[in-house]
Amino acid sequence: MKKMKKFLAMMLAMAMVLGMSLTTFAAGATAEITVRNAGDKATFKYLQVIKADPTKETGWAFVNADVEKNYTDAFSGKSAQEVIKAMIAGNVDSQIAAALSNVQNEGYTLVEASANPFTVDAAGVYFVEGSEDGYNYTPMAAYVSFGSYVDGVPTDLEDATVEAKRSTTVVGKTSDQENAVTEIGRNVTYTISSVMPYIPTTNSNRNYVVSDTITGASYVTAADGANAGKVAVTLTIGSTVNTTVYADVTNNSFRLDLSSYLANNTYANQNVTLSYEATVTDVTVGNTVSIGNGTNDGTSVYGSDTENLYTGSITLTKYASDADNDNLTDNATLAGAGFKVSTMKDGEIVYATVADGKFTGWVNTEAAATEVVTGADGTLTIAGLADGTYTFKEVTAPTGYSINTTDTVVTLEKGTLNAENKVTAAFTGTGFMIDDTLSALPSTGGIGTTIFTIGGCAIMIIAAGLYFSLRRKTAK
Repeated sequence: MKKMKKFLAMMLAMAMVLGMSLTTFAAGATAEITVRNAGDKATFKYLQVIKADPTKETGWAFVNADVEKNYTDAFSGKSAQEVIKAMIAGNVDSQIAAALSNVQNEGYTLVEASANPFTVDAAGVYFVEGSEDGYNYTPMAAYVSFGSYVDGVPTDLEDATVEAKRSTTVVGKTSDQENAVTEIGRNVTYTISSVMPYIPTTNSNRNYVVSDTITGASYVTAADGANAGKVAVTLTIGSTVNTTVYADVTNNSFRLDLSSYLANNTYANQNVTLSYEATVTDVTVGNTVSIGNGTNDGTSVYGSDTENLYTGSITLTKYASDADNDNLTDNATLAGAGFKVSTMKDGEIVYATVADGKFTGWVNTEAAATEVVTGADGTLTIAGLADGTYTFKEVTAPTGYSINTTDTVVTLEKGTLNAENKVTAAFTGTGFMIDDTLSALPSTGGIGTTIFTIGGCAIMIIAAGLYFSLRRKTAK
């Protein structure tokens, strides 16, 4: 019995020495905690929740009773040491996530990290909270372990790494149309950009659904086969997923459910891009995307964005001659002047087709082009054009006027761009042409004819007289 008491006394002394060694060790050693896959502008705060304690069964203990309760509640009322044992054994991710959520909701005063990575000076488990514009960070836990040991005493701390668990609140929508300028009939490629969120497996609504709506354009859909009528979307996630998925189009919208890619958080924090094509059908195009929690009822969880595209229009005015050279301030305008419009595309002249004042497409011959005609006010307008240079050739003159063989050339400019180098509204251009009245032709009939008739008769009489006179002389 005395030997047993001596043994227990020695063990207690060793525990005390170990505890003192740990305290001494903790005061001098440091380790770095690195948060990977975090944004460059992310900031972090931390709080130690579990510390080394050689007096406990596991060698670890919660830093205080409040934090301990945050964990024991998440582990269905297990004792502190039972919780730590379960954490060491593993396979308790959902309980740990719930415990971290409890800590976050408690509102503890956290230590601000000066950088990423940041330095700590004690072994244990740390609660890490991230913050970044455009992102939500799920609470993280970093475990700083002991490194090597000498005679049972740890001599240093080991750096720790934790994966950022973030979901974007910023969704980007862009197009391949420079300066957001387009024209009717053009195919546009749209790109949606986002980040695959980290969603704890404990969440009951683990959904990631893309909802896209377009106006002034129509989605390019598959013509035949099993996916006929569906829009083809190229999906890329990080460097591992590159595939084509198809979505049904309803009322010029499509909804794409990507929730399956949330499984096991395999793709969490990886960049997501989706691209598809649409054909411009009107003078302005609006395209909005939202990524939500499965309902997409306008309350988007992960963000939304809009990409607007615009076209330009040209108004041409046909005037009567500017005889008084007063810059057309008082000249009559002419209805009924017909024009065909052309421009250069890829080094070739192409001609416009037009319907109801809107450009509809390009053809290769003038004969196939639409003749556009000035109205009662002497003007015509063609909308739905991109910026560029356009030639108006008169092919029909108004009644009483001749065709002007000098074409009118109009340069349509996109105007002022915003900070994103895009136009923010439709833009316009103007041009004009002046016609001349038909030249007057000489009149027929009148006194001019009478004089020539009398003169002709006189010549004939004289000629006849000479003829008979010469004949009599010859007879004698």
